[in-house]
This record gives sequence, C-alpha cells and structure tokens, in this order.
Amino acid sequence: MERKERKKRKKVWRLPGLCLLLALAFGCGKRDEAAEAVERGMEALAGGDFAGAKEILSKAGEDAGALRALGIVSYEAGEFSEAAAYFDRALALLGEEGEQGLREDILRYQGDALMQQGDSGEGDTPAYFAEAASAYGRLIALDNEQAEYYLLRGRALLKLGDTEGAVSDFRTAVSASEENPAYCEDIYLTLREQGAAGAGAEFLEVICRKGPEDADKGRYGRACLELALSRMEGGQYEEALSLIQEALPLAEEPVRKELLYAEGACYERLLDFETALERFLAYREAYGSNETVDHEIAFLMTRTELPESDALEGTDASIQVETGPADTSSGADTDPEEADAGPETAADEGL
Repeated sequence: MERKERKKRKKVWRLPGLCLLLALAFGCGKRDEAAEAVERGMEALAGGDFAGAKEILSKAGEDAGALRALGIVSYEAGEFSEAAAYFDRALALLGEEGEQGLREDILRYQGDALMQQGDSGEGDTPAYFAEAASAYGRLIALDNEQAEYYLLRGRALLKLGDTEGAVSDFRTAVSASEENPAYCEDIYLTLREQGAAGAGAEFLEVICRKGPEDADKGRYGRACLELALSRMEGGQYEEALSLIQEALPLAEEPVRKELLYAEGACYERLLDFETALERFLAYREAYGSNETVDHEIAFLMTRTELPESDALEGTDASIQVETGPADTSSGADTDPEEADAGPETAADEGL
C-alpha cells in the first residue's frame, strides 16, 4: 500500500465562509474597521500577498477576528510559531464564554500549527506535540461527537510515543464516523509510518469486513494485501491466503501483482509446493521474469515432480499486466542435485 508524500496542508480558510466568521467575531451586521480589515486582509491572502495581508490586518488592533486572520496568514506563509502565537492571543480574547464555533475554528488552526512546528524538528518538538494534543483535547471538550477531532489528537499522541492513547482515540474516531473506511486506511498508514503497523491491523480488518462496494474497490484491495502480509509475518498463512484469494478477483494493479506473489509464498509456506509453483509460474507469465521469482521457481522445481511446461499449462495466463516485475531479492538458483539437503522452502534460505 503506497502512501503519497504528505502534501502541504490544504488551505483551510474559506473566503465564502468569511462573512459568517466575521459575524461571529464582530456581531451580526456590525461592520467596523476591524471587520473590514479582516475582509481586505483575507482577500490579499487569496492573491498570495502575505506581506500586504499582514500590513492590513495589523491595523485592526487587538481583535479576536483579526488575530485569527493574522494566524492564518502566518500559517500559509509557513511561519508556524508566529501563527500559533496569534491563535493563542485570539483564544485569550474570546475567553471560555466566546462563541463556540469560532473557538473550535481557532483551536483547530492552533493545533495544526503546533503539529507543523513539531514536524519541523526545530525547538522542543515533544512540547509542540503535547500542546497540539491539548488543543485537540479542548476541541473534543467542545464537541465530543466530531470524529475528526479524535483522529487529530490521536496523531499528536502517536508523535509523543503514546501508541495506546492514540489507538484509543483512533477507535473512537472510527466508531463516531460509522467505520469510515477512509479514516481506517489513514489511521493504519499513520501507525505504520510511526513504526506501529501491528497496532493498525484492526483498522484494516474494518475495511476488509466492509467489502469492495462499501470500502471502495481500490482501498479494499490495499487493505486485504496489507492485512495478509501482516498475517504472514505472524505465521498465519491460511488466514493470509483466504484474504488474498478474496481480494485477487477484484484487485487492481499494482496491488494485484503483489497479491499474486504473496499467494504463491503462502502456498510455499504451507508446503503445497505444486500449487506454489503454479502460482509463481502464473506470476512470471503475467509480469515477466526477475531474479526473485526465477529463484522461487527453481527451488520449487526441486520440491515437485511437476514439469515446468505442464505447470505452465495450468496457470492463469490471462492476467492483465500493468506494471513490470520488481526484483526484491538477490538469491542464487538452487542446485537440484543438492535439493535433498536443502531448506524446506525458498523463504528458509533468507528470501
């Protein structure tokens, strides 16, 4: 399952919603100098004029709406420390009795700015993540039914090394979102990036249970592959094989290629060498020869009396090829004369 490089956070400010936020900050119908400065400043930001936007907004004085807008400008300019400070000042002006929607909006921005500071690796990184977790916690206190808030705090906790706390928040996010498959996939990938893929298996299981129609065919195939590989690592080859065979008929490339290879590896580990040979021959027929699969086939030929030509006749040669073979090993071919003294499977040789 490939994960795209994390992109720069999408612009979360919305000019169409500006009037609502201005109303929250300044009162319905009231258009004082601060409100006008915010509107003009956000228009300058939309045009990419960071300096101009700051100059306009700085004239609004100590105003929650203007400070929020200054924070957004700083965030978009990549000045995350400055952004977090502006958001903090805006929240202080609003107080605990301030309008809830505006407080949620600013807290979300503040948490995101702090996460960006932590990810930059500059300064006291754990402190930034802890502050972000606190900001998201305040969001949850304001609205404990928003799945996204638990997802955000879970990511911050994971950065702090609190995998147990993160998984607890992730479970709540999944439950609150009615087992949203997109959330489940994102959670698994987040855990995997932090070296905690094992803790993410339960979220892959949700996707696999949902099936290709509810979870999206591509996401379903990726989840089945990742879960199957996890089961294989744990020695649960029959369960892995079941997952692979459920996903294969619907899988798209390059996932199908990986599933077919994993299917052969499962049969090999289950000591069904004839079927393993058939699957690896099918893989080679579909995706071409490479050192790894050739080595697997050479090894399996020493464990079965099935001639390669006969085995090839029984393979699915109609597999559509969209990607070429990937060489994932550098093992040498096994000498058939030494087979009796060799390992039980090619994987035992360290493949």
